[in-house]
Amino acid sequence: MAMIRQDFTVSFELNKIGSIKAWKETKVDGVTYPPSVKFRGINMEEKEDADVGVREIETIIDFQVVTKTLDEAKHLVEALRKKRTNNEKVSILGNLPRKEGADEILKIKSIETLEAFLSRNKISLK
Repeated sequence: MAMIRQDFTVSFELNKIGSIKAWKETKVDGVTYPPSVKFRGINMEEKEDADVGVREIETIIDFQVVTKTLDEAKHLVEALRKKRTNNEKVSILGNLPRKEGADEILKIKSIETLEAFLSRNKISLK
């Protein structure tokens, strides 16, 4: 799917990064997907439930940044792990979160270039 008009973007700020994974180039149903890095953020809220008392409800979002090569993806994973260790925030520009199929996890793909994402987050790939 190609963007044909873009009147808005949404800026997300992760206060804490969850899991981080690199993905190599993949082909699915004849479509080639470039290497990328996915990282997760989770918000949790409490909700009263008459049957079980207080329930914890999670909103899980997987963020994705596309890279040109698998090596870039590996270096980005290490940089994000360092930010997580140092409790640094990460910002990503995307569209509204989307669900894919029956999966309850929301997805957000960065709409900016890798270079812009790195620059805004003060990340240098070695």
